[in-house]
Amino acid sequence: MDSPHFLSCRLDAGTAFHHTGFMEFFEGASGNLAGSLIAVEPDAAVFSLAIPARTPSGTTVSYAVTDAHAHLCVIAGEDAVATVFLHCRGCRCAVEVFVGKGATLEIICLQSSGAGAVSITQRSSIAEGGTIHWRNVTLGTSVTQDLESRITEPNAVSDIDWVSFALGQERQTLTAHNVFNAARGGGEITMRGIAQDRAHAKCSGMIIIGEGGAGTDSYLTQDVLMLDPTAKVDAVPGLEIRTNDVKASHSATVARITQEDLFYFAARGIEDGEARGMLVEGFLGELLAKISDAEVRGVVEEAIHNKLGSQLLCS
Repeated sequence: MDSPHFLSCRLDAGTAFHHTGFMEFFEGASGNLAGSLIAVEPDAAVFSLAIPARTPSGTTVSYAVTDAHAHLCVIAGEDAVATVFLHCRGCRCAVEVFVGKGATLEIICLQSSGAGAVSITQRSSIAEGGTIHWRNVTLGTSVTQDLESRITEPNAVSDIDWVSFALGQERQTLTAHNVFNAARGGGEITMRGIAQDRAHAKCSGMIIIGEGGAGTDSYLTQDVLMLDPTAKVDAVPGLEIRTNDVKASHSATVARITQEDLFYFAARGIEDGEARGMLVEGFLGELLAKISDAEVRGVVEEAIHNKLGSQLLCS
């Protein structure tokens, strides 16, 4: 059995990414791929990961995206099962994912860069019977991150879990779209965001069911937690339905920690900083537990702990 492998190259501005070997590989798996989902911008370092057909479960590929401007294409062949962990540390990053027929792909994207503006664009296309599990973890200081996942053939699933944590003066703008253009699709969007101090996060979620999406079953959940009166998180849900015989709905909850809540912890000998850490970990823990690879989950949890530690040192 072939192992997953990377290709690295650079393309001219405004072109779409095409590599004959990978295109042939994916076309053999799914039968239909017109081109890339995102055009390559100037000076982008382009990387492609090919996951061969029938790759067995238990396969994990990790990659640190450190280029200032990177473009990554992930292609999963027919009936492949794999986890891909991307640690995005650059300023601009594009990720496009193609899931072949019957394949199951888990994409974990950890964004934890320090100072400076960060822009991340994510796109996915899922073929018949395929499944994608997006798991985004956004911890950066000034982040704009946009994810759109499209079901293009019947009986496919697109799940999006998104965890975010902002503190200080940080600003995060996060957008998740699940688009169903084929029959009997399914999948949920779950977004959980936390803001502290004077941080501001905007979390937008949208379910779009096209005319060909009869039989779709989808749900959008947004839960936000504000740890200070000066923190702000906007949860913006949306539904767009263009056909009948579908199930689609959404819910949003907004919670704010009060001084009374912190007093409850203090009365039990738990200091303010430790209490906030417990609240953050408890609020985000359910989604983090879904990360299938224990080692990757540990890396993500450590990144959150480090962010908590940094705010304790500054407090």
